Amino acid sequence: MIVYSHSEEETKELGRSLAQRFQGEMICLFGEMGCGKTEFVKGFLSGLGYRGDVTSPTFALCHRYEADKTVYHYDLYRLSGYDDLYSIGFFDGEPGSVSLVEWSENAEEYLPEGALRIYFEYGDGIEDRIIRIQEADET
Repeated sequence: MIVYSHSEEETKELGRSLAQRFQGEMICLFGEMGCGKTEFVKGFLSGLGYRGDVTSPTFALCHRYEADKTVYHYDLYRLSGYDDLYSIGFFDGEPGSVSLVEWSENAEEYLPEGALRIYFEYGDGIEDRIIRIQEADET
């Protein structure tokens, strides 16, 4: 499925909408810096009832949020390899939680097969984004 977003608010709304129906454990977010990954996460958490601040975990590497579900928000921009992922608890998923993983391209070989993959690209306008959602069974 392809979604065209024309603003940060539309990208957040996509996240809110997906949060209300997502049943999986991991959403892998791909795309260049500034493409809307963190805005999507803000919307997703809002859709789960979270009302606090949401920031990119670029330096912390992982933020944990308590909403209708526990959400782990990872940023793998500076990471590479199994040891880095292990050291931040990436493989220690909590039953019933959801992991949102920015910069998933840096850990492609360690991502679970059943994870939802979302690809963010720049569109023609300054705020335009092309967002491709790839279900686990799509090739």
